[in-house]
Amino acid sequence: MPAERRRAYRAVLSRPRVLTTFALSMIGRSAYALVFLPLFYAAQDAASSIAFAGIAVAAYGAGATFLAPLRAWLIDRAGAQTMLSILVLSFSASLTALAVASLVASPAWVVLALAGLAGSVAPPLGPTMRVAWRELLPGRDDRTVGLSLDSVVEELLYLAGPAVAGLLLAGLAPGYVMLVPAVLVAIGGLLFVRTSSVAQMRGGLVRPGAQGAGRALVLDPRFVALLLPALVAGGISGLVSVAVPAAGANLGSTATVGIALGVFAGGSAVGGLLYGAVRVPGSPVQQLTALSVLLVVGASGLALSPGTTALVALLGSAGLFFSPVMIVAYLAAPAAAGEHQQNAATTWVNTSHNLGSTLVSAVAGIAIQHAGIPFAVVVVCGAALGLVLLSALVLRRDPVGPPAAKEPSAGR
Repeated sequence: MPAERRRAYRAVLSRPRVLTTFALSMIGRSAYALVFLPLFYAAQDAASSIAFAGIAVAAYGAGATFLAPLRAWLIDRAGAQTMLSILVLSFSASLTALAVASLVASPAWVVLALAGLAGSVAPPLGPTMRVAWRELLPGRDDRTVGLSLDSVVEELLYLAGPAVAGLLLAGLAPGYVMLVPAVLVAIGGLLFVRTSSVAQMRGGLVRPGAQGAGRALVLDPRFVALLLPALVAGGISGLVSVAVPAAGANLGSTATVGIALGVFAGGSAVGGLLYGAVRVPGSPVQQLTALSVLLVVGASGLALSPGTTALVALLGSAGLFFSPVMIVAYLAAPAAAGEHQQNAATTWVNTSHNLGSTLVSAVAGIAIQHAGIPFAVVVVCGAALGLVLLSALVLRRDPVGPPAAKEPSAGR
């Protein structure tokens, strides 16, 4: 990375309170990257069934994804310190209960219920940190660098987390490994909650006439249009995660599949770093449209059934645009939502991504099974381009107004 780009990241991290706040949030967020493998094997041991293990992981994921907007709404109303503290403690306790249930060989239904409960109370540490960037870095350029760093480090956590969990599972029972994320989220989450940036997110009822007052975000066509690129990015991620393993027979080995998926994630990390270090021309809406189109076009090359070398190059180039799409969405959504719905806005971006990934993973799997990889890729990428076009048309006709562009007050 050139010297001027390194200086941009060093300058942001040297700002008061930035490094401490960010590091504590990442300690708490690292728990999410460590949960899935021990949960899967704990559920498999409880029922002696891989299918049941998949159901337990799905129950956890459904609670984490579909109740995320409700948790964000509660944070915006009750204040971040109060609600995040409750959610962090509840999540840690749920994981601890899961660990104990696994170690004492509890019935399978207990493990399933606890998995769903854990997902339902998962604290939105990531969305809250993305709101905190607005207070820590008031300037848009600095905040772009901060969000880029946030996106890249989170990407690396999800790359390293399963590997670390796998190493731990090689020598420990799933129940013992489950205690690791329980401890991490308790320590990192509670310390993050005590930072001054989170303390300033006081919440409260929206005052009449206040920015964003009386407006349900998902009923605002402009806000939904801003979410569509995040939905598309999640969908492309889901497509890659299904289509590449399905092509494993043509790639020679499962190790090659892992390398190819790792290159996509690595390309995303590089793209995020580059986006944060350079000034990209165009409005947020123009950037979202262009970056989303480039992501979809890059992924559409999977329809050509490329060989190993071409596939790795294709995924690396497509991945370059994944993190930038999400970064711009995280910048644009809170500005459009208004002062009193910041956590809800960033959480809706997360939820849109996760929903796209979940839906496309299911659809792509069925399509590949019955019609092959090229057909699935064409259908998914065609639909994705349609959604990007719809987003651009809505925002061009009814752009986010000037009030949404104002920065929130420091004492949110």
